[in-house]
Amino acid sequence: MHDLQGKVVLITGASSGIGCAAAKLLGSRGAQVAIHYHSNLQGAEEAAAQIRAKGGDCALFSADVSDRDQVNRMASEVLERFGSIHVLVNNAGAGIQPSRFMELQEELWDKTYAVNVKSVLFCSQAVLRDMLPRGEGKIINISSGAARFGGAGESVHYASAKGAVNTLTIGMAREFADQGILVNAVAPGIIDTAWHEKFSSGERLQQFLPTVPLKRAGSPQDVAEMIAFLASDSANYITGEIFNVSGGR
Repeated sequence: MHDLQGKVVLITGASSGIGCAAAKLLGSRGAQVAIHYHSNLQGAEEAAAQIRAKGGDCALFSADVSDRDQVNRMASEVLERFGSIHVLVNNAGAGIQPSRFMELQEELWDKTYAVNVKSVLFCSQAVLRDMLPRGEGKIINISSGAARFGGAGESVHYASAKGAVNTLTIGMAREFADQGILVNAVAPGIIDTAWHEKFSSGERLQQFLPTVPLKRAGSPQDVAEMIAFLASDSANYITGEIFNVSGGR
């Protein structure tokens, strides 16, 4: 059990899936949780209700994380509400839509990078303005196993964007290590979330499952446990790493 008492954690994309599971888990372990959402207010409110029902402290914040001005405004609101940001979880991202390589349009490419990569840049810059003067802080980027597999034919744009997230993670970790900032990434494998309903298919998911040594999809909770570990003091000598949560795939 990783104690997070006294930690303020901002989690982007926390209204569903992995982000929601992380918000609830970290909240149950004592963190004060800033729950970011873009359009899914209902999901964010449900996550907040569960945290508060267990005595936790949280608040909701809305922003388009691919827009620098909105991100800076959100960060200011979080700081006004909680005073500091000790941990940032860059979870917001999307598969957008599948596309074969030769049909891949510039608009889809740009949108994919805006949601999955610009968001990491903008949110990290915003919270570092609070973390750097204090000489401490953690940034946890949510990548994907797709970065290693190249997108399996229909999502090379998404896979390459997550590859960029991995590179950002390592570069940031090296640049800010001597200033007390730890930066790591979590790369989920096949996780049973609503993401697959939007950007994949049940049939395609079943085709992938035999390639998982554990022979099952993971759960959002499986990924949230790794996030909780990295957010805790148990991970205070870890930076610049990409942790796969993939059932051995």
